[in-house]
Amino acid sequence: MLRRPLFVLFTIVVVLAAAAPARARPPADPLAGSALAGCGTRQTPSVVSASTYEDINPPAHAVDGNLDTRWSGYGFGAYLQLELPARATLCAVQVAWFRGDERWNDYTVYTSADGTTYRNVNAGRSTGTTRAMETYAFTPHEARFVRIAFWQNAEQSLWASISEAAVLGADATGGTQTVVAVGDISQTCVAADCPTARTAALTGQINPARILGLGDQQNGNDTYEDFLRYFDKTWGPLKGRFHPTPGNHEYEVTGADGYFRYFGPAAKPQGASWYSFDLGNWHIVSLNSEYDRNEGGAQLTWLRADLAATTKPCIAAYWHRPKFSSGSGHGNFPNVKPFWDALYAAGADLVLNGHDHDYERFAPQRPDGVASPAGIREFVVGTGGAGLRPFGTTVANSERRIAGTHGVLRLDLGTNDYAWRFVDIDGATRDQGGPVTCH
Repeated sequence: MLRRPLFVLFTIVVVLAAAAPARARPPADPLAGSALAGCGTRQTPSVVSASTYEDINPPAHAVDGNLDTRWSGYGFGAYLQLELPARATLCAVQVAWFRGDERWNDYTVYTSADGTTYRNVNAGRSTGTTRAMETYAFTPHEARFVRIAFWQNAEQSLWASISEAAVLGADATGGTQTVVAVGDISQTCVAADCPTARTAALTGQINPARILGLGDQQNGNDTYEDFLRYFDKTWGPLKGRFHPTPGNHEYEVTGADGYFRYFGPAAKPQGASWYSFDLGNWHIVSLNSEYDRNEGGAQLTWLRADLAATTKPCIAAYWHRPKFSSGSGHGNFPNVKPFWDALYAAGADLVLNGHDHDYERFAPQRPDGVASPAGIREFVVGTGGAGLRPFGTTVANSERRIAGTHGVLRLDLGTNDYAWRFVDIDGATRDQGGPVTCH
């Protein structure tokens, strides 16, 4: 009979019990230790935590690539949690149990898209015959948080000990991935007929894999409380798919504190306010146009190294201030040319910006503004909900301009091409093109 000492039922375990579905105990996973077709892409966690741990065996030891170290925590339901930088299609976890060749361990795997609501995706008993990784598969689905909870082992001990753990995602098929890009989104209106609410509803209908926030997500009211009061009331349900970049309005609060507090790890998934991720055959880069943009600075140094490391055939990048713009509010912002120089040298295909409150599409061009088939195509999409503005003087290579219309840019990112549609809040397509082959 398993004893459950009262002193181990501390608050965090109670929270887990409340948030997760009832625990089941099926037999050991029959796929344990086997290769899984289509499910072999290891996901790199941005945060590793646990409900409880020993100082000498912290959570980080479970992802250090060393089977001789471990995480150890005490208590019925103690868990290790792996948080990813963003939601991904997950399909399995791998666990190497400490002394896994000497004793079995009962476990449950939970996943969550938002860190609040968890579901039971696999429960069972380890083999008790190996110290190597065992694979516990589940139906592929989008999630960002993974918990591996422990219940008991063959020794009737309440010590959970995991030498290594990993999360596996579905292998990229190279198929088309749909994203939505838009900036300059929320002001102080949250009613259903507000432009901000309507662009959020439109995005929900498109149901993209990812949303690229082009800056000024909270446009003009930028404290953490403002994000909760306005942006969260309309775009909040889409937050799990949102990849933001800061704009000038976010920095009207010192250090863009409201932005970084509201988006949390999604604003700095790799430790800085610039980051990258892969989606299908695309490498996507988010940069900070409000930070040091000069050669030799931390951001440009990172960007060049990041672009040199990618093996994806297509590249897109986004930030707030556009280098090229016919907008009357701001126009060209030449200080981001170092971004363009690095991206052009890497053969990038797309640049996405906001800042001017209009929609504009450019022909492919070089960083010096000369049209070229080998150049980068830029879109300005500052139409997420903030007040709209007219155009000023049309700049070179501008192909399509739409003023006075709120909407979002839908991009269908293919295996080696892209297509676009600018869709207004009434659902009408106002501009479209492609597919265009990547460089």
